[in-house]
Amino acid sequence: MKKEYICFSMKLAGFLMQRGFVLKRMEKSTRNPNRNVFLFNESEDLLNAVKDYMNK
Repeated sequence: MKKEYICFSMKLAGFLMQRGFVLKRMEKSTRNPNRNVFLFNESEDLLNAVKDYMNK
């Protein structure tokens, strides 16, 4: 089973999808039911894209 990257930000999730990463699934947050979490397959490329997003 592949490791999952959990994203709590809709903006970051959108950025990743624009970069070509496929959203694996979306779930309601267990901490705050009014928010969603976005799950992607974790990879080195995805982690590098997250770093790019954080540096902007």
